[in-house]
Amino acid sequence: MIVKACRKRLAGLAVALGLPLLAATGAAADPPKVVHIAGVLYDGVESAWEKSFVDSFNRVKAAHPHGLEIALDYTEHVSYDQAEQLIRDYADTGKYDVIFTDSSYADAIEKIHGDYPNILFVFSGSGNHAVGGNGYWITMHQNESAYLMGMIAGLMTKSNVIGVVGSFPGDETNNEINGFFDGIHAVNPAAKRKLAYIQSWFDPQKSASATQALASAGADYILELAPAFEACQAAKVACFGNYVDLNALAPDVVVTSSLATWDPVIDYILDQWLSHVTTHAAYDAPREPVRFGMTLGGTDIAPYHGWDSKLPETVKALVVDAKAKILSGELKLSPNETNPVSD
Repeated sequence: MIVKACRKRLAGLAVALGLPLLAATGAAADPPKVVHIAGVLYDGVESAWEKSFVDSFNRVKAAHPHGLEIALDYTEHVSYDQAEQLIRDYADTGKYDVIFTDSSYADAIEKIHGDYPNILFVFSGSGNHAVGGNGYWITMHQNESAYLMGMIAGLMTKSNVIGVVGSFPGDETNNEINGFFDGIHAVNPAAKRKLAYIQSWFDPQKSASATQALASAGADYILELAPAFEACQAAKVACFGNYVDLNALAPDVVVTSSLATWDPVIDYILDQWLSHVTTHAAYDAPREPVRFGMTLGGTDIAPYHGWDSKLPETVKALVVDAKAKILSGELKLSPNETNPVSD
């Protein structure tokens, strides 16, 4: 159902986003049956960001868009200094149609992509820049789902202190934190917002220390961009997960999670690739990030699970109303990538 809904939202995406259409340079070729994709992951799939990527690919593979069989291979724990060589190694095999990276590898792709004009390269995450041609810059609009979680925290807090455990300060991280902070103040302007960065994408020990420090400062609801749910349990505070539904890890403290749903991203990339191979047109990626927010199915909040009975109906109703306004365009939450600060 997720994939079907995402593909419906993607209808007319190129027109809606003002993206260039590929121009045919020859007779159309027969549609291919298989697409070979390589994934380059900064962390391992134990990290929620990477897990969201792999989970989405598994859903899209099962849906067989365009009747395609999707063959995915990926490498985990790829540091930035290793990325260029690994991406080139994948390209040199001659096997892969798409090389999909989940992080800030724009510098590496900029050096490489011109050497392989028939491979579609994708990069995502903070710290990127447009490279054009066959290099596509994707970004997830997580501030919208974070805003809804901020509303919950602002309405539910007893201490009027709400915290965030951040990873690295960067465009997408800042955007999500600012969205969460805006959601808090939309319903509770008096609440104090506290932020602690751990300067790492994945470090449970640092996350635990930051969570403990925020709880000691009075925070009773904490957004865990770098999760440490055991620390939330020990401090008896409620928390929010990120990228995938993390409630099962700590059902008593995880209220909900902001979801990064790559399904529409993958569909969009497959559409670009299929147009290229059937029309022989050169790739012409936008010179700006292609954003996938709530209206395109790129993000949402997870179910409340056991928290459904703990949250007042009035709180849940306000969240439902805000989400409906985001989807309709009545509530516009523009990206804010400035550095967030504590109150």
